[in-house]
Amino acid sequence: MAAATRISTAARRYARALADLAEEADAVDAVEKDLEGLAAALEASEELARFIASPLYGGDVQRAVMKALLDKLGAHELSHRFIDTLIDNRRLALLPDVVAAWRALRAEQRGELSVEAITAEPMSAAQRKRLAAALKDALDRKVEIINSVNPDIIGGLVLRIGSRMIDASVRQRLNALKGVLKGV
Repeated sequence: MAAATRISTAARRYARALADLAEEADAVDAVEKDLEGLAAALEASEELARFIASPLYGGDVQRAVMKALLDKLGAHELSHRFIDTLIDNRRLALLPDVVAAWRALRAEQRGELSVEAITAEPMSAAQRKRLAAALKDALDRKVEIINSVNPDIIGGLVLRIGSRMIDASVRQRLNALKGVLKGV
């Protein structure tokens, strides 16, 4: 996810449907590998991320590009069909949110807690690991960190843990200081 928005209901529904189909086809691990490969490709290529988000490309162009990418990843047939469905429904732009929803769903199935960490810049693997360890100690559960980027928070981080939100961003602190100064 590139923005600090919650995962859309549509993305959650697509992820749930894909999970159900993957379970029926006994292909959960293969589909998970494919989605992680797509997520890595989107993170590595800003051009690809812009391509899937753009409504300017027709279904045929989207299908050709995504088929080539999925073929390169050695993707399962179910993943191919799923991406085709997103394209047919003009929902390819939801792919990053679908991946995030899939990760949250799988984490829940494994008994993990999925936590969205919104930061001004992408977190490194070491930062994710330290945050996950700290949250595991505090919450007494295994934690999966899903990093979203929102440069508007300036620095620090915002955590979303289920329905709870912990805002330790520089933006929030500046707003609090502004309120204090207005009261003086």
